Amino acid sequence: MPISGASSFLPTLDEFLPHWELVNTTLGAGGPLVLRNPNGPSPATLNRAALLTMRNDLQTKQTEITDQINNVEIASAAQKTLKEALHLRGGQFNDAVRSALAGTTFESALPLLPQPGEGQSAFVEPMVDVATLWSKINAATGIAGFTAPLLLLGGYALADFNTDLGLLKTQFGTARKEAFLVSFKIKERNRMQDLIQPVLKAYRMAVPTKFAANDPLVVTLPTLSPAPGSTPDAVRANGVWNAATSQGKLTWDASTAADLYQYEVRWSPGAGYDAASEVVLANIGKDDPREFFTTQGLGAIGDLSVFKVFVLTSTGNERGSNMVKIKRTT
Repeated sequence: MPISGASSFLPTLDEFLPHWELVNTTLGAGGPLVLRNPNGPSPATLNRAALLTMRNDLQTKQTEITDQINNVEIASAAQKTLKEALHLRGGQFNDAVRSALAGTTFESALPLLPQPGEGQSAFVEPMVDVATLWSKINAATGIAGFTAPLLLLGGYALADFNTDLGLLKTQFGTARKEAFLVSFKIKERNRMQDLIQPVLKAYRMAVPTKFAANDPLVVTLPTLSPAPGSTPDAVRANGVWNAATSQGKLTWDASTAADLYQYEVRWSPGAGYDAASEVVLANIGKDDPREFFTTQGLGAIGDLSVFKVFVLTSTGNERGSNMVKIKRTT
């Protein structure tokens, strides 16, 4: 399988490794085949075991990326829960002030509450206003018909609100850290791939120096690049937030490629699609329904996530669709 993107590296390696093993067996006493390290100077040479180690390290990194994406989803969900709870208490505070302190300056000073889907600054600042006003209310004296401190349903006090607000601020930082680690691990993976590809190229150059041009081991050398002139047409993809399933929904047109192998749904962190940072979310068979449901990057109301749908052919060629943006609205 030719290398056409990050998702094709492991399948390609899984073709080169058994081929190298067969080469070593065939060479017998004249082997094994050892390559000059194209990434040198240390180590000076590479054998099949070194490529196997690189392959397994890449597999481990791919798993780490998947795990880290899950961490982002968990952190985002926790952030959403904290925001919704604090928003509820902010509404209760405003209602309590309008009831217990009607007609006072405290009522006229009530902050306008943000929507739960607002970003950190837009959400936190009004909540800080709530805490500040609540503190002033608790310190006030001589208000007819009111005795401090102000308590909400269930005896919820200002101290409880400040604790929850502190937890939310911390969670914003946690969510940003987890998102950064996804991008960092993807860059680590890309660096691994950058080291692997020259080794595969060196292997393809070395094998014909050991065997005749018509030898089966030369004829069956795994390919490294897709064949030219057979890139498929892109499909048109669409995406919406599906409130009924609380998931983003991607759909796309059927590919017209005669050698269609499968579709791949890929995601990229950030507001724009970056091919160097893309992650494969799903492989969709050519005869399967052309739709995909996901919450990737859509853990909280207001989150925006970007995707593409790729057409892959049996020759290893591919082409991505238009970039699809999905925004969570509920």
